[in-house]
Amino acid sequence: MNKGICISIICALVMAANGADLGTINVESSTITDLGTDVKTEVSTVNTIDEKTIEVVNPKNINQLLNTIPGITADSRSNVVEIHMRGVAQQEFMWEDTGVAVVIDGVPVLQNGGKVKFNLDEIESIKVIKGGASYLYGRNALAGAVIITTKKAKNKSENSIKMEYGSENYRNIVASILRGTDKYSFNLNANYDATDGYWDQSSNDTKSVNGKFQYYIDDMSDITAGVSIARKYEESSRGSVTGVTQATLNPTGAGDGDLAWNSDYYSDIDKYFLTYSRDFDNGGNLKVNTYYYQDLYEFLSSPQDLPTDGNYDGNDDGYTNTNNEDIKQYGLKSEYRAEKGNLAYMIGLDLGQRDLDDTWQKYESYVSRGTNYYAGESSNSLTTEQNSALYGETKYKINEKVTAVFNARVDYTSYDYEVNSHDYNGTVWSDTFTSRKSDFTNFSYRVGGTYALGKNTTLFANISTGFRNPRTYEIYANDFDPDRYTQNNTNIDVQTTLNYEIGIRGIKSIANTNLSYEASVYQIDTKDIIGKIGGTYYSSGTNVYFDNVGDAVSRGFELSLKSDKKEKVAFDLAYTYLDAYYTSHKPFTVDLSPVYRSAGDVTYDIDGNQLPRTPHHKINLMTYLKVAPKWMVIPSYYWQSSYYADETNFVKMPSYGYANLKVTYSRKVKKGDLEVFARVDNMFDKQYYRTVYLFSDKSGDGQLDAEDGSITVDPGRVFYVGFKYTF
Repeated sequence: MNKGICISIICALVMAANGADLGTINVESSTITDLGTDVKTEVSTVNTIDEKTIEVVNPKNINQLLNTIPGITADSRSNVVEIHMRGVAQQEFMWEDTGVAVVIDGVPVLQNGGKVKFNLDEIESIKVIKGGASYLYGRNALAGAVIITTKKAKNKSENSIKMEYGSENYRNIVASILRGTDKYSFNLNANYDATDGYWDQSSNDTKSVNGKFQYYIDDMSDITAGVSIARKYEESSRGSVTGVTQATLNPTGAGDGDLAWNSDYYSDIDKYFLTYSRDFDNGGNLKVNTYYYQDLYEFLSSPQDLPTDGNYDGNDDGYTNTNNEDIKQYGLKSEYRAEKGNLAYMIGLDLGQRDLDDTWQKYESYVSRGTNYYAGESSNSLTTEQNSALYGETKYKINEKVTAVFNARVDYTSYDYEVNSHDYNGTVWSDTFTSRKSDFTNFSYRVGGTYALGKNTTLFANISTGFRNPRTYEIYANDFDPDRYTQNNTNIDVQTTLNYEIGIRGIKSIANTNLSYEASVYQIDTKDIIGKIGGTYYSSGTNVYFDNVGDAVSRGFELSLKSDKKEKVAFDLAYTYLDAYYTSHKPFTVDLSPVYRSAGDVTYDIDGNQLPRTPHHKINLMTYLKVAPKWMVIPSYYWQSSYYADETNFVKMPSYGYANLKVTYSRKVKKGDLEVFARVDNMFDKQYYRTVYLFSDKSGDGQLDAEDGSITVDPGRVFYVGFKYTF
């Protein structure tokens, strides 16, 4: 849409504000806090998982929650999750952003490797906005946003303790304190979570403390401080085996001679924020938020076949690198919202900086792909992103049935990337310093409207956009890594998405029970996909660099049905139909030879191919059966259709389904409430592949097939028992 047209629309809405008064209208959009959703005036598909649902699901990983929402693919390996939405950027699975902004307490977080690590026991609610969401969250929100709100201070006083034990020596302990008075309220939570892990080298544990303190300055204003401190250890990132044969014979990978890419992974994840909120007599509200988030990682990496055991047998003998990755984010946000007659509006300011400091040093010498690597070699890279943005929303109630909404955001982002390298060529040591800069100005928008078909039925539609800027190291790849990349490319365009959506939502009374529903059809056009020339993870040719490699489209239908939880029998149903494919792509090359940069590779035309790991159909059904006053039985079922594991569409993975069952017993004990629960996941012990990644001939047999996939096998039937006591 032309920017001039967008500006004309917003001006027209502002000038029309003096029309007839049709009742109160509010803007719920916010990048600082979750203000809820007005289902009658929301123009996008928005799904929310509330605190009660999270308690009922009692998830062991975040995808068990996100599966209850249509349109989301949450790939989990070990205890790390990678979130995709509506098929966008589904071709990537290593070290990249996924096209989904993950927002924790108002801050879009940059987590290590594009994968999200957080403590599930901290989460109070999850809100999912689908379609391009850069109009609120800026860069990288190509397909939407997942907004996570951690547990809030509440105006009540209570304590709780929760303990749980399960398969693979799973242990979870959570203690919480809530206090509320007329002047302040606070919550404090402490958690210990650990497991030996199902897969080889997959034990992990987390210790965390978090809390919020809210002080009521007066009847019109308050201030909230939040702190979250987590310490996490992971034995390794192992969670997969190579090939379907090993997936059947040795699904845990024990003793297969393969080591995970990293090991002894220590994470310090800290979050601090302060938010001031003030209401005004005219109905307006001002929020100001400042934050500091840091993720500090220390680990070993790069397993190699070392000469220390006297032979090169193709098996990894040990790790060769020590690594430190420090991610720090800090900034200031401010929003003012108000309403006047039929017009509601919000204007916001977003100032922030991200620093990614990445250091590795070799402590073992070895030979790989004909190249010598020496102990003592090292590299330090520092990426600095500075972002300034102005954004806003207007919502205008044209008449009793029609509401129009317009969002706009302008981002200015500068990127500084520098690398210090210390290298040895077999004779002399050398030091190299390389520094490059880039900057971008981006405009994003959403325009939409709602139409009230009846008291409880709303038709909605919107067009929204998303963007991802090329990273500095992609533009100047050869300058930073001449061994891997053959040239720079200063002509990479910004990757964009354009989302079209129309849907209907409402509440229908059937057989004396209320059924809420939301259904939508959409199309997302992805233009100028940024990737490696030749293939997503191709690095073996004589011409390897980054460029805009193609375009894709995602079309689909999403349905959410929920019945009234107060009834004796209730259910939640989520269904997804997705068709995601390349409309164009540069020739795609597959490494079919174990010899580095050899002539044994094959190039394919993948125009029209399905994006990998995008099943056409997904369904999730949860039922709630109140079999007695104190007993509840919660069976659930998940199923998804087959999908291709790679861009060539040579390797197809089968469909799968599994059933879970949870039983709870609740009663009063003295002055408190006791809940005892038992849960069985994958109740019928079905073997299936959680995720499959495939991009080269790992087996070295000269062909691309299912024996080359990195496969995460589900652990099968697992059990959990526990209790929660609130007093």
